[in-house]
Amino acid sequence: MNLNKKVALVKGENRKENLKRCLNLIQEDMELIKKAKNILVKPNLVAIKPDFANTHVESIEAVIEFIRGMVPDTPITVGESSASAFYRGLSTESVFKDFDYYRIEKKYSNVSLTHFDKSNDFIQSPILSIVGDTQLRITKRAEAYDYKISLSIPKTHNFAMATFGIKNMVGLVIRQDMAMIHGMKGGIEVDAPKTILDRLPAGTVSRARKLLPNGLINFLFRQYPAYRRSVKMIHKNIAELAKRVWPDLVVLDGFVCMEGDGPVNGTPVHLKTAIASTDPIKADGIGARVIGFNPEEIGYLHYLQKENMGEFSLKNLVGDDLNKIKRKFTPHATFDIQSQWHNTLAAHSRG
Repeated sequence: MNLNKKVALVKGENRKENLKRCLNLIQEDMELIKKAKNILVKPNLVAIKPDFANTHVESIEAVIEFIRGMVPDTPITVGESSASAFYRGLSTESVFKDFDYYRIEKKYSNVSLTHFDKSNDFIQSPILSIVGDTQLRITKRAEAYDYKISLSIPKTHNFAMATFGIKNMVGLVIRQDMAMIHGMKGGIEVDAPKTILDRLPAGTVSRARKLLPNGLINFLFRQYPAYRRSVKMIHKNIAELAKRVWPDLVVLDGFVCMEGDGPVNGTPVHLKTAIASTDPIKADGIGARVIGFNPEEIGYLHYLQKENMGEFSLKNLVGDDLNKIKRKFTPHATFDIQSQWHNTLAAHSRG
């Protein structure tokens, strides 16, 4: 673990300038990008709508423009796989189109868009499930990139309390398996134990969230015993996944964040901030503090720091004053249940 890595936090009135200023403050920590042969920028396209739930195209442009100042010709891929699109029977390409991502290929040389919707080769990651341990499939194409950048948004979350740059790497999981990260579904094998969610058509919960009031959905989840068990598993699952697709750089675009029923159905917060670090845990730790959380109370950050993948102290924080920027976000309506992740895991219990 390198304890000397910087983490930058800035606040300003221009989204792109915030991000560029942030990256400039940590540029000396980004020297490895000069040796990279293939760079991946991994945005967060979790939603069909609203637009503030997704990484803004201007954020992508800011990161590309900064990278081009360091490596003028290295191939850059903007790659993602959208679970929400999958649940609606759509391709990630349709999300690229709706959010104007194709302009990136026209605007910059040696920059391409790709989706990970279809993969034939996989990296496996062990996960916990309410019906027993199983495996998650990650696209093997992730190994083609020797410098990975996670470009995401600070948001509250309906299972993991909050989501930042590390959890954003879930988008490299094949879309059929993404729901398994929560621990509420069984394995993909034909003879694997199944839960109620396994027996429902793909996207049923996603469609219900669109059609029914948030309050009703949250009430139903509160009554579902499997949910109470799964929130104790998702943090371990995220930590195991992250170690296999670890980002070299996390950039958080907090120009518009999300509070309440995130990561899709929450309320926008115009915080006008940006965060960046080559220590993903340090970046996510500042992201947590900015929206009013203690990093230690977020399970996957706790586990990853304990395994020496990085650290979320305030050491080497540069840029603007955290105390003048941070604010207390409204957590998800089931936060009280989610915060019990540290209780004994019930990985093999039935329900």
